[in-house]
Amino acid sequence: MHSTRVVQLQRRLLERHAQEPASQPEADATDLCAAVPFQHASVPPEAAVSIARLAQSNLRWPPFGRLHEFLELRVEGQLAMHAVSRSTFECGDLVLVEDVHLRLPKLPCTVQGKMKRRYGPKAPFLFPALAVDWRRVSEDVRLAVLSLFWSHPCLEFPDRSALIEENLQACQDLLDWHELLKEHWSLPDLMRFLNIADLNIHSDSSEPGHSDLSGLFILGSKFSHSCSPNCRWSFSEEGYLQYWAIRPISPGDLFTFSYVGNGMNLIMSTLERRRQLGPLWFVCQCSRCVGPDLARRMQCPSCGAPQLLPQYRESDGASIDWTAECPIAELIPDAQAWRCGLCGCSLASDQLPIRDEAELSQFVPRVMQGEATDAASDAHALTQLRQQAAFTVGTAHWTWALATFALLQKCLHLLRNSPVVAFSEHDLRLASTAVAEWLDEAAPQSSEQRLSAVFLAAQLAEDLGGGLRRWGYNLHSSPGGGELAFQLAEHGWRLSDDAVWGPERRGSTRAASASEGPARGGGPPSARLFRASWQ
Repeated sequence: MHSTRVVQLQRRLLERHAQEPASQPEADATDLCAAVPFQHASVPPEAAVSIARLAQSNLRWPPFGRLHEFLELRVEGQLAMHAVSRSTFECGDLVLVEDVHLRLPKLPCTVQGKMKRRYGPKAPFLFPALAVDWRRVSEDVRLAVLSLFWSHPCLEFPDRSALIEENLQACQDLLDWHELLKEHWSLPDLMRFLNIADLNIHSDSSEPGHSDLSGLFILGSKFSHSCSPNCRWSFSEEGYLQYWAIRPISPGDLFTFSYVGNGMNLIMSTLERRRQLGPLWFVCQCSRCVGPDLARRMQCPSCGAPQLLPQYRESDGASIDWTAECPIAELIPDAQAWRCGLCGCSLASDQLPIRDEAELSQFVPRVMQGEATDAASDAHALTQLRQQAAFTVGTAHWTWALATFALLQKCLHLLRNSPVVAFSEHDLRLASTAVAEWLDEAAPQSSEQRLSAVFLAAQLAEDLGGGLRRWGYNLHSSPGGGELAFQLAEHGWRLSDDAVWGPERRGSTRAASASEGPARGGGPPSARLFRASWQ
């Protein structure tokens, strides 16, 4: 899937190197040729040599000369160039460490404000153009960036959509507004760069100071998207990109991570996940998206079982008219038919509460992301949304599960910060167990989401007493339970059958006793963090 434009850019980059006087030791050239075996024969020769040269400069782990033992690049099927494992990785193993190719730091707030006032919702798409001092960027770096993959299906065709024309107009205005930018970019190449950055940027605003580490990475850009990823990434203290295995990876497996973050949003339905990815101009065809949409199960009106599933068409991703004049998310088609996996009953979508489902899909994530100061009102709203979801779409639906998880989050905050709470410990244990059971049934491979749920249960267990089993999680017998226990231990948690001890909390009056571990006899800690009163 390498376009003519990409091949031209890679050839230009190689020609520039061929014209330069040889300044590198002969050993470097030998090493470079020896490293090309980390790329499959399906990779075009120009791309293979170009990527090997860049990897030699930027790779920090594994050693460049041994990269082929761990990773292989391929161009096969519907995927663009992608990374495949050549080794076995266990949960927690380091897969890749890479230095940045082009840093795209966060713009100052004043510049962001000006951009938002001028361009409105298109401003974030344009930010990377102004994040770089292009006078300091070599032509080699720029050409290598422009050769990265992007998935836009219609920019290079005459039948552009209205949205593309609007983006082109915004780019032209940006060039006219910034003379320095105009000195370094043509309109087509700037538009291409912005789409490449939109798809390939690694950016983390959740950790303090990490916003300035955002950038484009050559090998990191070859890790594919999946809604059930086997990797996560982070930035090191040096600003390197690090990929870690979050579940076992075997030779031949695709290296994957989530383009839309690895939070609880990944427990949403196939339709919602695909629509989140729509602005990146592709319809996800990962193993989870092409399989049964277990997160969207509804109750069958015929047999009563929560096994009514949407029947998405295999051609959904190929039949989209990307030039249509409507929001991109609306281009992603919904299933028109549903079928019960138990009794075989078939229903048309207009016979189901699709409108109620759409409202829940908007409201539940919005309330979940509310400020901590609104925890009490949010908990009340989530209780109502949870009841509404149970009544309209059923307790097997992702909106009910996410509302339940979010309610537990809000209740934990209230337990620690409010003098009186309007729920019982029994309510919380039932809710936590329900989330655990839902994840087992609907998202068994979503290891990071399960870790988030286990971590929340561990905090509740620490505050209110009991081991994780009492809160719905038997890590000794459940698949992947050992990996979850290991990750909790890595974060400073200590577990027994009857109690949980968290890491030391700064400023907590119980920090010292918590760090001492189990009380004699394996019983719960002598003092609990919970200081509120049940209403």
